[in-house]
Formats: sequence, structure tokens, C-alpha cells
Amino acid sequence: LGFGLYDSWIILDTNVEQDIEIPVVLSVAEGSSEMTLEITHLEGWNMVGLPLSVEDASYGTLFTDAVDETLYGFDGSYYGSDVLEAGNGYWLVFTNDGSADISGEAITSLTISLSEGWNLIAGISSPVAVESISDPSSIIVSGTIYGYGGSYYNADAIEPGKGYWINASADGEIMLSSTISVAKTLVLVNHLEGSNELEFANGEYSAILYFGKEVVDEHKDSYSLPPTFPQMAFDARFNGDMKYTVESGKISVINTNKDLTLNYTVNIHPGEYMEWVLITDSGEEYILTGTDEIVLNQATTMTLTKRAIIPQVYTLHQNYPNPFNPITSLRYDLPDDNHVTLTIYDLNGREINRLVNSVQPAGHKSVQWNATDVQGKPVSAGVYLYQIQAGEFVQTRKMVLLK
Repeated sequence: LGFGLYDSWIILDTNVEQDIEIPVVLSVAEGSSEMTLEITHLEGWNMVGLPLSVEDASYGTLFTDAVDETLYGFDGSYYGSDVLEAGNGYWLVFTNDGSADISGEAITSLTISLSEGWNLIAGISSPVAVESISDPSSIIVSGTIYGYGGSYYNADAIEPGKGYWINASADGEIMLSSTISVAKTLVLVNHLEGSNELEFANGEYSAILYFGKEVVDEHKDSYSLPPTFPQMAFDARFNGDMKYTVESGKISVINTNKDLTLNYTVNIHPGEYMEWVLITDSGEEYILTGTDEIVLNQATTMTLTKRAIIPQVYTLHQNYPNPFNPITSLRYDLPDDNHVTLTIYDLNGREINRLVNSVQPAGHKSVQWNATDVQGKPVSAGVYLYQIQAGEFVQTRKMVLLK
């Protein structure tokens, strides 16, 4: 290849179990900017762009094995097209894996207008690292430049002949250049480090979703995902087109394979008497703790949620602290909704105070007693009884008040 521009590279994205091939320079005409690029493509849908300045930019001329009438651009919504324009990205369908040799004049720099929200763009005739994109108004949402190779992946560079999704926080312009070194670069900070993870995989592609950790509003858009389409080979996301949720969310999966597995890691505990649970559209429930793998087969929708753990039996626990002065906590478990009374007695059986007298939902409960009677007056030191009654369940325990 040794024409002094760039060589053939292979980039392996950790979230996509597939090698992404970088376009190769086949030839450069001596003393001119004429060149030929080999642009690879997969069977099915691909995101493509115009890598060179050419006389005939119709997709049928550039990509001879593309399926007729399948070129679509995006400008807030999809539109059909017959020709490619520099700087714009497109969806295009191919019948087989293959490549196209495109000849024309090199595009060394390009100014691209972005609209607020998602944009489908393409680059110049040489790779541009995402951190080298000139973004003077800082409109690119950090972490939201995506390529496609059967599923979306976070791109490290804008490669010739490929299309990319990019999310903008406002209308504005960016510049791609093979010569200009920009002082202001994109910096990606992982605000979800240490989160719980859900990794969905079908043997060929994979996607990771995150939960359990809050992200401040100014960084939430960094974890948004580009629009989906039904013919994608693989995709997984929370509702709202997000990579993460804090406590709960509906998950949608696009999967063209028959197999689907979930490997999960729970680093953040949901809280006392709480649990993380995944519920499939067929009603199967999986409690998520530690690290494990679940075989989901053809499940396409499911819900992740944090819910209270429901006790299995009625229980009145020993108060804490005990002995106490002057406040103690009384805990009890309700496996069902029920009318509950929790009463304090002295050793002679006289009622001192009634702390609970109401219908309560099932769950783990707690109430405090501050060593006062029903009129709010402090009681003397000694031994007291506390009794719970919930339906037919009755249980009594002793506690000691010190002065």
C-alpha cells in the first residue's frame, strides 16, 4: 500500500463481537489528490458515507451491489435518496458481505452542520479520531458518536465511507480535517463507573446496560442511544433510548439469533429489605445478586425494577437497643396486607400506649417508642411488654427501660 496516507487497520470494539474493517487506500495518483478507497460492507443494512469528491455520487454507481431504493438519509426523520452528499450519513442495504472501490479527489477537510438531537454524518477521505473533531461551540454530547456493524458501537474514529450517529446539544457546526490539530478535544468521563451491569449477547453481538447509579442531569444525554430500526441485527436499551436507569426501566431487545444470554454484575445493593429483579414479558422473574448468567432465549422485552422484599411469615422481632433509654425500635414483618395493632403493656397487663392501629401493606415494618404513655408522659424504668396482633397472629416480647 505504501502511498504515505494510511494503512489497513483492524479495530475491535469491546461491545461488539465483530472486527470492524477500516477502509484501505488502494492507489493515489502521483502529483494529484486523486485516489481510490476500498469501502467494506456487511450483508444487510450498513451506515455509509461519501468518502471522496466524485463526478457521479449516485449510490448505484458507488456501491454496485447495493439493493435498489434502499438509500435513506436522516434529517429529524428518514428520507429516501438516490445520491450521497459529502458530510451526510446514510443507511444502505447490501445482499452480501463485500466491498466497493471508489475513486475520486480526496476530501481533506469538511464543515458539517448539526441540528440539535441526533444527526447522521460521514467523514473525509482519511480517518479522524473523535477526540480530534473540531467542536468550537462544544455542541457534541460526550460519548454519543456511534458506528454500526450489525449493532451500534461507540466509535473511536470517523472512518472514510462509513456513516455515524452523533448527538448535538444545540444547532451548530463541527469540522473534520486531516491537517488541522485542534486544541479543544472531546473528553469522555465514565459517570457510570461502578454501576451494576447487564450484558446481553447472542453469540455474535453484545450490548451492556447499566443501573443502580444516579447521573446528574447535565451528563444524562451522554448515555442516550441513536434511533433503532426493525432490521437491526442486535440492540438492547432501556425505555427512552437510554443505556442506563437508576431504579427501574423497561428493556427492549432486537435479536435476529435464536439465542440470548444475560450476564449481570451487581455492585450496588438496592437497600435494606429491597431487591433487584428482572421480569420477562412471559412473566419469568430473576432476582439479581452478585454475578451470574441467565439464558433468556427469545425474550425481547423485560422490566428491571427495585422492589421491596416481602416476608414469608409474620414475625415480631426483639426491640433494639435493649435495654434502652429512652428510645427503642420495634420491628415486625407482615407477609400480607392486614390490620395491625402494636401495644405496650406493663407487667400487670395494663395498656401503656398503642403505637400502631391501622391497616398496613405487606413488608418489613419498624416503629419507635420513646418511653411515654398514651398521654405523652414519661414512664418509669422497668420491664415492659409489647404485643403485635395482625389478623389471627399474636406475639408478645419483653423489653427493659433503664433510667
